[in-house]
Amino acid sequence: MGKVLQVRVWASTYDEDEVRGAWPLLHKLAWPDDNAVYVAKKGVLELIDTLVDAHRFADWSADVKALTADGLATLASLRRELDEALAEWNPTRANRLTDQIEDALTAIEKVLPKA
Repeated sequence: MGKVLQVRVWASTYDEDEVRGAWPLLHKLAWPDDNAVYVAKKGVLELIDTLVDAHRFADWSADVKALTADGLATLASLRRELDEALAEWNPTRANRLTDQIEDALTAIEKVLPKA
């Protein structure tokens, strides 16, 4: 890697509105107040981190906590694996993990009550 021109491998969300469109129920669980000033970014990785924390600390119903427990544990693990793949400069593995993350989010979204 050069001193001036550097290579980086990372994962980020290009369009945060796509997060809300793909997983509206999870988005609302993570960020119930759309006008909150303290949220800097609302991408996929931030969604995972916020949901995992909210599962532990937020005032979610017992039903929602039960419905999301296994899926969020899976997501937390996939998130760690993604960080490891990126740190190891392994974009092929990272790409596979992004697919698994999106599938896991969709699976949780499908079991949540619509109300």
